[in-house]
Amino acid sequence: MASIAIGADNGLILTRSKPLRLLTLLLFYFAQGFPIGLFFYALPAWMSANGASTPQVASVVAAAGLPWSLKLVNGFLIDRYTFLPMGRRRIWIICAQAVIVATFLIGALIAPDARAVFLLSALGFASNAAVTFQDVGIDSLAVDIMPEDERARAAGIMFGAQMLGIAAATSLGGNLFQHFDLSVGLAVIALIPLAIMLFGVVIRERDGERCLPWTEGNAHPGNRAIQVEAWWPLLKSSFKAVVVPITLGIAPILLARSIPHGAFEAFHPELFTQTAGWEISGYTNLISTSSLVSGMLGLIIGGWLVDAIGSRASLLIAAGLGILLLTFMGFATDLWTQDWWLTTFIILFDILGLLYIVATIPICMRLCLPAVAATQFTIYMAMGNFGRPLGAWMASWTAGAGYPEWLYFCSAIAWAGATLLAIFIRFPEKGQAVEEVVSDLPGADGIPAKID
Repeated sequence: MASIAIGADNGLILTRSKPLRLLTLLLFYFAQGFPIGLFFYALPAWMSANGASTPQVASVVAAAGLPWSLKLVNGFLIDRYTFLPMGRRRIWIICAQAVIVATFLIGALIAPDARAVFLLSALGFASNAAVTFQDVGIDSLAVDIMPEDERARAAGIMFGAQMLGIAAATSLGGNLFQHFDLSVGLAVIALIPLAIMLFGVVIRERDGERCLPWTEGNAHPGNRAIQVEAWWPLLKSSFKAVVVPITLGIAPILLARSIPHGAFEAFHPELFTQTAGWEISGYTNLISTSSLVSGMLGLIIGGWLVDAIGSRASLLIAAGLGILLLTFMGFATDLWTQDWWLTTFIILFDILGLLYIVATIPICMRLCLPAVAATQFTIYMAMGNFGRPLGAWMASWTAGAGYPEWLYFCSAIAWAGATLLAIFIRFPEKGQAVEEVVSDLPGADGIPAKID
């Protein structure tokens, strides 16, 4: 394996080193797992164990999930505004990471109690809003600098690392919240995103760029050539790129993926801590273990498997098995107090959910134009993330109304709809995107820069 490249100016250059590119994706996706693990798992479990109701927990989870469904705005901003001497994406990534750290520290200082829904929702929204900017920046950076033969592997690393981050944050947060308090937990956890932010400061996207605004360096000519500096061509080309029929066909598939996850995040704290009698740390440790297992599988074999059998086949396998598992869970209410079954269900579904998203990511990347990659890829991801607050809302009118088994049946129906679409729509495999999707669009080879 090639060594991580050191440029003539002693800079770590992403475009010159495959290992550095993959390491960068791994670290920043690992960091993304911290707000997710805290506000979707550890904090809801802490709230439920300290007397918060399912609707209260669902409100916090929905607030934390909302930025993920609104992040298409982030893509427009990141494509439209940047500081080119530091690269097209890195300034956004560093600043977003700093906001994540600041939000955790503010939460540690405020220290709201378990029923302070507004404050906890505000913290969840702020930290996840920041991580969506970091996510869009990293995703569009991957589209910018990853060659085609690295993308399936990159998808496995992205979501495998995110699951590892969720595992770390969930386990660490759950144990710190139980044995110390919320303030200590948030303060300790803030140290890890801080360290990764510093890594982002020392790397560079391309040769000759600056590490920081006040250091030496210049914008890369390739970035200057494709940077869109007027709103109208950005909006027009992004719209044309996503209204092609084949790209509209993937929207429900992306949305359906996260519906069960949003429902679980709202209902499972009650299921585990009240129905099954688990302690907070027991539930969060299970989520952590499951995330660790699925994350490692994603890192090691996820990208390889999708490359070997194809994105569409991987998607059909994951969704089909997920439907069976969700349906059985809805009928097997007698097993909801059995530790072995709850553990098996969580781990299996996390693995299937990871395979589902890893299968869709290379398809989405193939549909992206370089000049509007942040906007276009973000639109795809926003479609998927909108399912999370929908799932939390679904938990309120199923489990919250006394019919928890319908939470699983409705989730299975959502995945069944996605499966039918995947069967009948032929999405592009390697090398087909330009010919099938964007060959007639202006700027298929990069939109010319324009000034307002």
